[in-house]
Amino acid sequence: MLSILAVTAVLAVVANIEPTEAVAGVSTFNDFGTQSTVACAGFPPTNSQGSGIFAAAMSDLSPLWQGAQCQGSLDASKCNGRGSCVNCVGPACPDEELCGTCFNVRCTGSLDGETSGTCTGKTIKVKIVDACPATHPANFCKIPQFGGTIRPIEACEQPGVNALDIATTARSALSTFVGIFSYI
Repeated sequence: MLSILAVTAVLAVVANIEPTEAVAGVSTFNDFGTQSTVACAGFPPTNSQGSGIFAAAMSDLSPLWQGAQCQGSLDASKCNGRGSCVNCVGPACPDEELCGTCFNVRCTGSLDGETSGTCTGKTIKVKIVDACPATHPANFCKIPQFGGTIRPIEACEQPGVNALDIATTARSALSTFVGIFSYI
């Protein structure tokens, strides 16, 4: 996760049917091009998933998540005590059942009180190609419990929150906020 854009966004499932629900969530951003793999087999680790669709990872603590949570544990020995991991190997996520599912995302506001940015009003489509596991050291080492300074909601660590880690290339299409944002 590069940064968090507080965007109250609504997610609508778009898999070849009309969206049936809109839900609020939190968006963070990730450069999928820096990864060698993603959790979903058959999908490339790229920001673009073709035809104007952006890559996204869903938190395994999100209410929308389907399947078992990713394997692993919150092991403090993998953290340096200052917000970074020293052993950054992520857990396996063999039961992620939303691979390839698309969601519409639209910024609805800043989550960290930022007033200098704004939502664009545009809706983008994201495709789930990866997971944002709560048991990944790159996530949990950032939160105060492990010596970091990032709020759990900004690190895929907040139970009950719909959290998407969206391709960095989608950020400007959604908002001009610098921080985290909410979406629908």
